[in-house]
Amino acid sequence: MICLFPALLPDSSRVSSRRFLRRRKSLDSFDWGWHDLQAMRSDERNGQTVLERAFRLLDVFGPEGRCLGLAELARNAKLPKATTFRLANQLVALGALERNPGGYSLGMRLFELGSMVSAQRRLRDAALPLMEDLYEATHETVHLAVRDRLRVLYIEKIRGNRSAPTRTQIGTRRPLHCTALGKAILAQSDETLTQAVIDAGLTRFTPYTITSPQRLLGELDAARREGVAYDREEYQLGVTCVAAAVIGHGHDVHAALSVTGLTGRFHAERQAAAVRTATLAISRQLGYVPSIA
Repeated sequence: MICLFPALLPDSSRVSSRRFLRRRKSLDSFDWGWHDLQAMRSDERNGQTVLERAFRLLDVFGPEGRCLGLAELARNAKLPKATTFRLANQLVALGALERNPGGYSLGMRLFELGSMVSAQRRLRDAALPLMEDLYEATHETVHLAVRDRLRVLYIEKIRGNRSAPTRTQIGTRRPLHCTALGKAILAQSDETLTQAVIDAGLTRFTPYTITSPQRLLGELDAARREGVAYDREEYQLGVTCVAAAVIGHGHDVHAALSVTGLTGRFHAERQAAAVRTATLAISRQLGYVPSIA
């Protein structure tokens, strides 16, 4: 119980009262409210581990690598502020996050770990010289991407001053069904992957996005015959793209390589042969042996 007239209390009681008020004020400023405790208990009931919550936190940053304050971090990760504060500081201690005046950002330790993924390093080492050759021949944006579930994940990009203004960065993810990279991968993959993409829904991004399963299957048939796939303003208006798959040992699809340009200036069909040649050279380095007809 708090006395309304602290002057009437003994000295020891007044000290205890002041300590209680300071502690109460500290807790209030930390904003550890009832909803935070309830959210934490909900996470526990759902069986979500600390590791899963930490990855939810890291996923919020995206390829832009923005600096985020505690409130925005908690809101986007859908975690209580108390949980976010605790996890973020633990990740800072581990080097996975960095604390800046404006909040938190991704740490260099993540870059170090990512660069040690042997399969991706081998792929990038094989692809980069061919990507540079392709750029010198076209002076257009060249992308390298791998499949991440039902999306493509961009792992390398080369662009110049006259390249198309694509909204892509290393780490960006895009749908499989409306990108040349994605369709090139789908065309060379098992049919169950295509069915999973169709079952997930063919979301429309522009008036040119293919949303009909039958039309998508027709595009993939053409990509198998021609060895390249096209994106004609299906994800971003004003941007056209041609891509081919990178095949490895055992005919597994490892990645896809593309050239992207501005619609009207860029003639994707004219670059198809160069893209096919580059991906074949990369594929051979990864152990691919073409079938003899």
